[in-house]
Amino acid sequence: MGKKTKADAALIQAALSGETRQVLAMLSNFDVAATDAQGNTPLAAAACGGHLELVRALCERGAPLEVRNGIGTTPLWLTAGYGHLEVLDCLIGLGCDLNAPNSTKDTPLLAAVSKGHSACVERLLAAGSRHLTVNSAGDSPLSLAVAAGNVAMVKALVTLAGAPTLLKRKNAKGVHPLALAAAAGNLETMQLLLAAGGSLEERDANGATPLALAAFCGHAPMVHLLLARDGIDIESPDSSGATPLWLAASSGHATCLAALIQAGANPGVMCCGRTALDAARVNKHAACLEILEALPPERLAPLEPPPEGVGESAAAPLGEVDELVTFTSRATLGLAAAAGEDSDSDGMLEGVAPEDH
Repeated sequence: MGKKTKADAALIQAALSGETRQVLAMLSNFDVAATDAQGNTPLAAAACGGHLELVRALCERGAPLEVRNGIGTTPLWLTAGYGHLEVLDCLIGLGCDLNAPNSTKDTPLLAAVSKGHSACVERLLAAGSRHLTVNSAGDSPLSLAVAAGNVAMVKALVTLAGAPTLLKRKNAKGVHPLALAAAAGNLETMQLLLAAGGSLEERDANGATPLALAAFCGHAPMVHLLLARDGIDIESPDSSGATPLWLAASSGHATCLAALIQAGANPGVMCCGRTALDAARVNKHAACLEILEALPPERLAPLEPPPEGVGESAAAPLGEVDELVTFTSRATLGLAAAAGEDSDSDGMLEGVAPEDH
């Protein structure tokens, strides 16, 4: 009678727990490539748990390296996603596919970046993992590193060949790396992105520039950093007609408001029929009201509405929505719990300009 090809929960759990002797004993009844109902093999479970001894033993017994479970993850993917560096080294040495994506097109590199496993990221890059790649949500390793606020990882990724092509690329939420850095107030990350060629004229899904996002989120140091850049447009409106100053006043960020006024931004600009003073008053932002009411009346004179196509017919301004758009999609880690669609493509961007992809 041949060995069983359908693994039971006990075998997978033993492998996940690193019970080497128990797993090897159970293999007298089970094929080393046996899978459970979710497509998990003993090797996938051992890799997920980071058990180097068991991983080596299973590989010596011919365990398949590229079997994907129900959500499309391979043993190397799970190892990278959970940050098991020694196991990752072992699987890389055995020639595992470095770029095999899961069902959401997250590659092992994307998984490692998403979870902040810097050492695994470095090892994957050194081994040749593609960094010009995006998942089904449009996020690249660079955008996920920026979203995580991992400066060291951003520094490693942004200097790689071709990385500047990712600076303008928006994910499925319409957000690009500079928008992420601005909204988070991460100064060092912003400086790295600008040094790599990032543009402060890029807009997010709401038409907001990085300066507008920094003002809306109340990151005064970021506002000061961006205002110091040559050629910065301090009056650039978003899709609703709201300028950075209007957003700062509407959201109650007095320090950002003061910085923008000092830089020469016009406090009389109107958005959806309201001036910045109106917005601060309606939203009961006393500190912003005090700053604006202290200005000469001529500076508070309402401006004409923005050009056609920007204004009341557009989306609500950032200051009047409950929250910012969700910026990124994170890789789902773990052994498969349910079947998922497989994919043979990882959204590679090698040599392709983001806007053309």
